[in-house]
Amino acid sequence: MHNQIDSFRVALDARPVSSYQWWILLLLTLLMVTDGYDAHVLAYVVPALAQEWGVEKAAFGPVFSANLLGLTVGALAITPLADRFGVRRILLASVVIYATLTALTVFVNSLSSLMVARFICGIGMGGAMPCAMALMSDYSPPRLRTMMVTMAACGFSFGGAAGGFVAAGFISSFGWHSVFIAGALAPVLLLPFLLKYLPESLPRLLRDQPPYIRLRKITARLVPDWQPPVASVAQNEPEQGSRLTVIELFRHGYARPTLLIWSTFFVSLILVYFMISWLPSLLLESGMKLSEANLVTSVFLFAGTFGAVCLAWLADRLQHKVRLFSAVFVSGAVCTIMLGLHHENPRYLWGLAFVAGFFIIGGQLALNAFTNNFYPSHVRATGAGWALGIGRFGSILGPLFGAMLLAMHIPVPQIFFYCAIPAVIAAWLVIQVHLPAPVPSADSERSDGANVTLDLSASTAKAP
Repeated sequence: MHNQIDSFRVALDARPVSSYQWWILLLLTLLMVTDGYDAHVLAYVVPALAQEWGVEKAAFGPVFSANLLGLTVGALAITPLADRFGVRRILLASVVIYATLTALTVFVNSLSSLMVARFICGIGMGGAMPCAMALMSDYSPPRLRTMMVTMAACGFSFGGAAGGFVAAGFISSFGWHSVFIAGALAPVLLLPFLLKYLPESLPRLLRDQPPYIRLRKITARLVPDWQPPVASVAQNEPEQGSRLTVIELFRHGYARPTLLIWSTFFVSLILVYFMISWLPSLLLESGMKLSEANLVTSVFLFAGTFGAVCLAWLADRLQHKVRLFSAVFVSGAVCTIMLGLHHENPRYLWGLAFVAGFFIIGGQLALNAFTNNFYPSHVRATGAGWALGIGRFGSILGPLFGAMLLAMHIPVPQIFFYCAIPAVIAAWLVIQVHLPAPVPSADSERSDGANVTLDLSASTAKAP
């Protein structure tokens, strides 16, 4: 199969980007906007919920973690199903799950019911992002794959930022329920377009028997003159019936970089989800109004969209990509500390929030694209999903860590200082990631990935 994928990549890279590819990018970006909105919306409504229900904000720490635990389960359990049964169908099922549960959230009336709803909703959201990135990677030309995958992933942070603006405008007038209604309505409206226009993943279509009727319908809109060559099977390509696709992440030299990537995700997402979950509440502690606190958090998330695109553009032009990531994480740590030091000064707060989001959110989104393109195509969704899934354990700790610090009444600058430490650890971990050296009979897809992803080419894989 891999020789067929290589042939398709070459043909795709030789042509201009088609309108259908831009349409796929637009749909997946909009999908990620709805996913990001629903993933972040809880942070914006917690202050209103705490006031209405008469509970401390710190009591919502387990609710944040339940949501993130659902994201973890979704990423770990759903993405292997996508590689086995088809990315498209699993992606659509994930959208139905989180749209339905977001709608049902308007009926909750206690912390326990909110926790259950957000856990199940998280399962759908956790499966959607890696599936969307894998699909975008399949149909992006190699010369633009990093940029297009990153642009799709940016929808996640843009959706999170949009949640702040919606909350700032809706809560005071329509109540917190309206914020969840908006989050459920958007993916429902998008779903018919996804059903009609999204293609199935390339490896899945190549498993059909010749003459590849489903595949030809797609390639006719992308590379009309391309014909699939006769498939040849590499020694390290798993059988089509293989169930344990996760094992492939540890074979053929991928074990060490896989563990390093997982560890990087784990520690970096501690900081990311601490900021997403508690930044509005911490700003309220400084005397800021709720609407202003939500807008500052939206600026933080929106800056991540801009940062991800800029970092992806820069990464495509650098040889030593992991050094860039290391510098980005260090910069994120510095910005976190500075945000804590100046959290009471509106003169600097907005600018610091933007710069912090540029590095913290932007760096994480670019890391998602890196991981998605790091692995061969037959385990691409699994590789991205398990990296996010393992990282979600860190994202679960982030809100709990913040709740603990708030309950201890630690000064806000010290809280930000403590939460900058994971970014420093992430910088140390990511710089050690190396693409496996070529081995005899290795699939050519790995070589293709080395030349078009955020990592190094095969000739420099030993010295990133």
